[in-house]
Amino acid sequence: MPLGVIGLPIILALGILFGAMVDVKAAPIAAPGAANDSAIVLVQDKPAKKETIKQKAKRVWKNIAGYKFAVACPAIIPLNHSTCTETGKNKADAQAKCQARNTFCSVTSAN
Repeated sequence: MPLGVIGLPIILALGILFGAMVDVKAAPIAAPGAANDSAIVLVQDKPAKKETIKQKAKRVWKNIAGYKFAVACPAIIPLNHSTCTETGKNKADAQAKCQARNTFCSVTSAN
Protein backbone atom coordinates (compact mmCIF):
# COMPACT_ATOMS: atom_id res chain seq x y z
CA MET A 1 0.00 0.00 0.00
CA PRO A 2 1.59 3.31 -1.03
CA LEU A 3 1.79 6.19 1.41
CA GLY A 4 -1.03 8.46 0.53
CA VAL A 5 -2.55 11.55 1.98
CA ILE A 6 -4.04 9.59 4.89
CA GLY A 7 -1.05 7.29 5.63
CA LEU A 8 1.58 9.99 6.20
CA PRO A 9 -0.25 11.80 9.05
CA ILE A 10 -0.88 8.46 10.80
CA ILE A 11 2.82 7.57 10.64
CA LEU A 12 3.78 11.02 11.94
CA ALA A 13 1.26 10.74 14.80
CA LEU A 14 2.61 7.30 15.77
CA GLY A 15 6.17 8.69 15.70
CA ILE A 16 5.24 11.59 17.98
CA LEU A 17 3.38 9.23 20.34
CA PHE A 18 6.33 6.83 20.49
CA GLY A 19 8.76 9.74 21.00
CA ALA A 20 6.69 11.04 23.93
CA MET A 21 6.83 7.62 25.62
CA VAL A 22 10.65 7.41 25.53
CA ASP A 23 12.19 8.51 28.86
CA VAL A 24 15.42 10.46 28.39
CA LYS A 25 17.42 11.49 31.45
CA ALA A 26 20.03 14.23 31.50
CA ALA A 27 23.27 13.54 33.32
CA PRO A 28 26.16 15.84 34.20
CA ILE A 29 29.18 15.62 31.94
CA ALA A 30 31.69 15.47 34.80
CA ALA A 31 31.29 13.88 38.19
CA PRO A 32 30.38 16.25 41.02
CA GLY A 33 33.46 17.60 42.75
CA ALA A 34 35.73 16.94 39.78
CA ALA A 35 38.20 19.63 38.73
CA ASN A 36 36.78 22.09 36.24
CA ASP A 37 39.42 22.81 33.58
CA SER A 38 37.14 25.11 31.60
CA ALA A 39 38.67 28.02 29.69
CA ILE A 40 35.58 30.17 30.29
CA VAL A 41 36.15 33.08 32.70
CA LEU A 42 33.09 34.85 34.02
CA VAL A 43 33.03 38.64 33.82
CA GLN A 44 32.43 39.08 37.54
CA ASP A 45 35.52 36.93 38.27
CA LYS A 46 37.84 39.19 36.24
CA PRO A 47 39.63 41.88 38.20
CA ALA A 48 38.68 45.42 37.19
CA LYS A 49 41.28 47.35 35.21
CA LYS A 50 42.80 50.19 37.16
CA GLU A 51 42.61 53.70 35.77
CA THR A 52 46.00 55.08 34.76
CA ILE A 53 47.15 58.49 35.94
CA LYS A 54 46.86 59.85 32.38
CA GLN A 55 43.25 58.63 32.09
CA LYS A 56 42.38 60.06 35.50
CA ALA A 57 43.92 63.45 34.66
CA LYS A 58 41.99 63.56 31.37
CA ARG A 59 38.72 62.68 33.15
CA VAL A 60 39.27 65.34 35.85
CA TRP A 61 40.16 67.98 33.22
CA LYS A 62 37.01 67.23 31.24
CA ASN A 63 34.90 67.59 34.40
CA ILE A 64 36.49 70.95 35.22
CA ALA A 65 36.81 72.58 31.79
CA GLY A 66 34.38 70.60 29.65
CA TYR A 67 30.82 71.17 28.55
CA LYS A 68 28.12 68.86 29.95
CA PHE A 69 25.32 67.46 27.82
CA ALA A 70 22.27 65.33 28.56
CA VAL A 71 22.08 62.20 26.41
CA ALA A 72 18.79 60.34 25.82
CA CYS A 73 18.86 57.09 23.83
CA PRO A 74 17.20 56.37 21.45
CA ALA A 75 16.28 59.82 20.22
CA ILE A 76 12.61 59.06 19.38
CA ILE A 77 11.55 57.28 22.59
CA PRO A 78 14.25 57.87 25.23
CA LEU A 79 14.77 54.78 27.40
CA ASN A 80 18.26 55.54 28.77
CA HIS A 81 19.39 58.88 30.16
CA SER A 82 23.02 59.75 30.86
CA THR A 83 25.42 62.68 30.70
CA CYS A 84 28.37 63.38 28.44
CA THR A 85 31.23 65.74 29.28
CA GLU A 86 33.38 66.85 26.35
CA THR A 87 35.90 69.58 25.60
CA GLY A 88 36.19 71.54 22.38
CA LYS A 89 36.87 74.94 20.80
CA ASN A 90 33.33 75.97 21.61
CA LYS A 91 30.08 74.45 22.86
CA ALA A 92 28.94 73.38 19.37
CA ASP A 93 32.22 71.55 18.75
CA ALA A 94 31.96 69.75 22.10
CA GLN A 95 28.33 68.82 21.39
CA ALA A 96 29.34 67.44 17.97
CA LYS A 97 31.97 65.23 19.65
CA CYS A 98 29.40 64.00 22.16
CA GLN A 99 26.86 63.34 19.38
CA ALA A 100 29.49 61.36 17.42
CA ARG A 101 30.15 59.19 20.46
CA ASN A 102 26.40 58.62 21.04
CA THR A 103 24.85 57.85 17.65
CA PHE A 104 21.06 57.61 17.38
CA CYS A 105 20.75 59.58 20.66
CA SER A 106 19.45 63.01 21.50
CA VAL A 107 22.22 65.26 22.88
CA THR A 108 21.06 68.49 24.54
CA SER A 109 22.62 71.02 26.92
CA ALA A 110 22.59 69.81 30.53
CA ASN A 111 22.16 73.33 31.95
